[in-house]
Amino acid sequence: MTKLTDFIELKTVQGTAVSTPQHTLIPESQALIIKFPFGGFVWQRPTAVLVQNGAQSERHPIVDVTRLATISLMAASLLIPLLLRLIKKQTA
Repeated sequence: MTKLTDFIELKTVQGTAVSTPQHTLIPESQALIIKFPFGGFVWQRPTAVLVQNGAQSERHPIVDVTRLATISLMAASLLIPLLLRLIKKQTA
């Protein structure tokens, strides 16, 4: 019997390291992989940059401002009509 995990996979992957004289930078992304019998779909988004300085390592997260704006607009488009309806009921 096939499982859902055979078709959908969510994983965190690291890209190719880039070396500078002082640091080593490693990009990190999250990948959503959906497999179909006739093909598939991959969606990746950056999540962080790992900065290595000798033995010390720091993770700097990447904030996706576009995604935050999209979610905010969707939430506002749902909440504003509800608030207007409540205000209209109170005045009537």
